[in-house]
Amino acid sequence: MKFIHLLFSRMLLCCLFFALQIALLCVALLSLDLFPIMHFGSILLALVVFCIIIHRKECPEFKIPWLVLLFLVPLFTVFAYLFFAMPKLTKKQAAAMRKIEQRAAPPARGTASLPSFADGIATYLTQTAGAPVFEHNRITYLPNGKDFFSALLSALKEAKSYIFMEYFIIGRGKMWDAILSVLKQKAAQGVEVRVLYDDIGTAGRLPARYFKTLCKAGIRCAKFNTFRPILSGIHNNRDHRKITVVDGKISFVGGINLADEYIGEIRPYGDFKDTAVKIEGSATDTLVSLFLQAFDGNAKAASPSYDGYFVKEHERFEGGGFIQPFGDGPRPFYKEQIAENNFLNLLYHAKRYCFITTPYLIIDHTLKTALRAAAKRGVDVRIITPHVPDKKTVFKVTRSNYAYLLDAGVRIYEYTPGFIHAKMLLCDDEMAFIGTVNLDYRSLVHHFECGAMLYQSPCLKDIKEDFEQTLLASEEITKENLKIGRLSSFKNTIVEMFSPML
Repeated sequence: MKFIHLLFSRMLLCCLFFALQIALLCVALLSLDLFPIMHFGSILLALVVFCIIIHRKECPEFKIPWLVLLFLVPLFTVFAYLFFAMPKLTKKQAAAMRKIEQRAAPPARGTASLPSFADGIATYLTQTAGAPVFEHNRITYLPNGKDFFSALLSALKEAKSYIFMEYFIIGRGKMWDAILSVLKQKAAQGVEVRVLYDDIGTAGRLPARYFKTLCKAGIRCAKFNTFRPILSGIHNNRDHRKITVVDGKISFVGGINLADEYIGEIRPYGDFKDTAVKIEGSATDTLVSLFLQAFDGNAKAASPSYDGYFVKEHERFEGGGFIQPFGDGPRPFYKEQIAENNFLNLLYHAKRYCFITTPYLIIDHTLKTALRAAAKRGVDVRIITPHVPDKKTVFKVTRSNYAYLLDAGVRIYEYTPGFIHAKMLLCDDEMAFIGTVNLDYRSLVHHFECGAMLYQSPCLKDIKEDFEQTLLASEEITKENLKIGRLSSFKNTIVEMFSPML
């Protein structure tokens, strides 16, 4: 049954169209009786692309596989690079998002005065992501999908003005059916309901025209970067964010998608461990703005006004510490890799410990060096990754990075009950990041992502306790039990070289 479903799936048909386009291109070129000219032209094009690759402000790891392919199969690589590696946000889309970003900017409420230990980290996010720091919010840590689901449903049921939901994955089942039931009820009551989902993230989970089904139910729905069977690098740029906003007062952000594996109803990879935070207060403004940029940037018509989506006077919650939600994404809309630099800033700042959870560990040399340097200066660096993989090749590349980090004193654990999907970093009982950013090239370079930095929040102790409990359910990886044979090690080296393309 799965084979038949795959055989007629939209994703497979699109891949076949991709292959057909490449085959037709090769046949057309080879059928021309101009081989010497074509050969000279391919060399010239390869030299141009070589200069472009060298000149681009990218990490060396991203350039190396393209340079290797350019040497081995120059003509194919020229077309592949131009189609898939160059920034492919269209000028129209980037301009529309810039315009919406300006129009949907949150009200200026004043930046909170942070303690000195976090000032530089927060300043970087303010300068690059336009993300202010907020005080007087109530932050609730949600350590698993079931707690998130319960809190989310309760918030949705209380909606009076609007509901915004932006997710990479929506899958039909118990979780989405319950959420959809509430959304339909609220839409019927006159509440404005908007849903944005990623077209590739939902491929195989939702019909191609599912957004029309939601529109008929009174829900404004759009797909992010519709996946079409044409050669284009824009398919690299996915909306990996997970955001819910209710009435501009309550918001949710974290790693949890809207599908049954996240609440334990199905177990394709054993226990599915993930986390999120619920935000009540003024910090929700930033997530309102991020959602409007993404939704109206993909919808056919932008909202005439955004003023009504921002609460004029937020409830103040004392003793909640500080919070700084922010967004990140691909060039040219975002000028630099904000999330990666934020991780680097935290690692450079850490003095006592740095605890990390990530489903993938496919990182560039800069991040590896920062992790090793932190461990060597005495910081207790611990990383939890999955023991049960969702993608076997990616899992092997993740494990291939262990030895280099272990040599420097980084401690690595695998979550033995199943798959850990949480994207989290906790530093010195002072700061934490929770969001959608995986430690891999896709998240750090290509995807639209989001998250929140927490400073001196009471929920930091809950995050630490949850990390320690997760450690108890994990196996520590050492040089002795990290068994990778010579042949596997060689294969991993080859795959790792091309990991920026995974």
